[in-house]
Amino acid sequence: MTHSTTTMRLYQHAVREGGVEPLHAAELLRVSDEEAAAAVSQLRELGLLRRQSIAHTRLVAINPQTAAAERVGPREHSLRAEQSRLAVQRAAIEAFMPVHLEAAMGQDPAEGVEVVDDPELLHKMISEMTEVCQVEACVIQPFGIRTQEEADRGLPKYLELLGRGVAQRTLCQHSTRYSSITKQGVADLCAAGAEVRTLDVLPPRMIVIDRSQAILPGPDDAELSVVVRNTALARYLAAVFDTFWMTAEPFAGLHQGSREREISRGIDSAITRLLATGAKDEVIARRLGISLRTCRRRIAHLMDDFGADSRFQAGYLARQYEEESGTAPAGPPPTPALCAVPEAAAQAS
Repeated sequence: MTHSTTTMRLYQHAVREGGVEPLHAAELLRVSDEEAAAAVSQLRELGLLRRQSIAHTRLVAINPQTAAAERVGPREHSLRAEQSRLAVQRAAIEAFMPVHLEAAMGQDPAEGVEVVDDPELLHKMISEMTEVCQVEACVIQPFGIRTQEEADRGLPKYLELLGRGVAQRTLCQHSTRYSSITKQGVADLCAAGAEVRTLDVLPPRMIVIDRSQAILPGPDDAELSVVVRNTALARYLAAVFDTFWMTAEPFAGLHQGSREREISRGIDSAITRLLATGAKDEVIARRLGISLRTCRRRIAHLMDDFGADSRFQAGYLARQYEEESGTAPAGPPPTPALCAVPEAAAQAS
C-alpha cells in the first residue's frame, strides 16, 4: 500500500500538534476537502488516528508500532499457529519417506511413474517437490525464459530454493544468450548462487530434485508431463544431466564477456551437423531454439563461406573442415581444406 503526500503530511501534523480536527484538515494542509477526507479515512483505517474520546471529534496520532500490534498482531498470531500446525502435519507425513525410499530401491521401473495431463496439478506437484528439496535441483530448460509470465512464475520459486541453501544447476541452449528476458533471469539466479551453463543442443525440459524425483515432458503431447518418483530412474536422469553439464559453457546472464563469438561458432557448428543429416530449416531452428529467419540467415552465410551450391553440400564441407582443423568454421576456410564432395552430396538440394 502506498501513501499520498497528503496522508503523510496529515499524520506528521497530528504527531507534532498532538492531534487534528478532521473538519480543519483541508484548510491546514491547503488541499481539497475530498483529498483531506481520503487522508483522514486512510489513517483511521490503519489505526494511526483515533478519536480522543467519545465526546470529542479531535483525532490523536497513535504510535505506528502500537497501531500495528492492534491491527495486525492477532492475525499474525493466527498465521503462526496455522504454520506450526502445517509443519507438524508435514513432518508426520514425511516421516514415511525413508520407508518409501527403501522400498522404491527394489521396485519395478514402471512403478513410481505417473502421467499428468492437468497443467494446474503439474504446477502444484512441482511446487511440492521444490518445497521438500534439500540438496540440489538440476534443471534442463532448453529455451530459457521465453516470456515475462514464465519469469514471474518460475524465478521466485528457484530464488527461494537458493535462499535456503539448496544448490541449483540449470542448462539452457546457446541461443538463450540472445534473449533479454533469459539474460536478466540468469543474472538474478547467478547473483543468488545458482550455476547456469549452455550447450548448442539439449534434450527436452527436465527437472531432477535431490536425485530422487524428476519431471519430464510427456510423449508426443505438449499437455502431458511425466512425474518420476522412482529413485533408480531419477538417479539415472541426474547422471544424464551431469554428462551434459561437463561439456556445457558457463553463462552468467547479462555479462557474457569474450565468449560470445565462440558461442556463435558453436551454434554454426550445430547447424552444420544438422545440415549434413539433411534436416530441414524448420527442424534445425526448432532443435536449436532459434527463429526460422535467424536459422536461414546463418545457413546462407555458411553456404557463401564455403562456396556451396546446396544446404547439404555446405553441411558436408563445414563438417569436413571441422574434422580437419579441429575448430568450428568462423569464415571462409582455406582452399586446401575443401576436398572433393561426393557426387551425391554435390547434387543434393
